[in-house]
Parts: sequence; C-alpha cells; structure tokens
Amino acid sequence: MATAREVITPHIEAALAEAAEKKISTDAMARIMFEKVLRIWRETREPEDIMAELREAADHLDPDEDFMFMRP
Repeated sequence: MATAREVITPHIEAALAEAAEKKISTDAMARIMFEKVLRIWRETREPEDIMAELREAADHLDPDEDFMFMRP
C-alpha cells in the first residue's frame, strides 16, 4: 500500500517541473498549493486546529534551530 507521501510527491515534482518550463515562479506555485491545502483542511478541520498546525510549522522553520521536546 502506498503512503500519502508516495502518492503526492511525484505530482508536486511534476507540477514544479512544468512551472519551471513555463517560467512560473516556485513562490507562486507554493502559494497556490498552500491555498489548496487550506481548502482541503477546511473540509474536515476546525479553524483553531488549522491555526495550531500552522503555528507549529512556523515555530520550526529555522533548520538550524534545535527542536525542543517537552518531557511528560
């Protein structure tokens, strides 16, 4: 059985390759993908849950920053 990552990754890579051929910026592509992600999430998740997901991602944007784990 394929994972979600295995299903979506080739499609994203193909879309980015097509965009590059057509001189469309990766930033524009990412903004549209983000818009689509939000639309999908809104179908099954509450706004507060989406905001928490986005905050968590934003808190870990710096690849040089250590990830902080909380002990139980």
